[in-house]
Amino acid sequence: MISVRGLHALADALAQLDLAAAQREALERAATRVEAAVKGSLSHVPGDDHSTPWIRTGGLRDSISHIVDESGGLIGSNDPVAVYQELGTRTIPPRSFLASSAAGESDEVADSIGAAVVDSLRGAIR
Repeated sequence: MISVRGLHALADALAQLDLAAAQREALERAATRVEAAVKGSLSHVPGDDHSTPWIRTGGLRDSISHIVDESGGLIGSNDPVAVYQELGTRTIPPRSFLASSAAGESDEVADSIGAAVVDSLRGAIR
């Protein structure tokens, strides 16, 4: 139950919120979750389902990383093979692993960011 004793107390509590830190922490957790999902989708051995790239050397999977700033996060690869696998070429069909993994995690990511906002607000008005 939330109890507020006066609007001034509420305004003071909200003014002390460090929303930037809470946002960055939530984005870091979300980006880490999506990165793990992308790497998991790149763990199929040759002969398995081929809707995502097969793991051969592990180089593509190992190249997946993320960065986070105050407004969002990026998950991707610096391996040139990534774009060929994700989008396809004339001879290779698209085998989405980045976009499909991100889409698969979208509900959980949105829920976790929302929960972080709620936790920050609860902490401010206790």
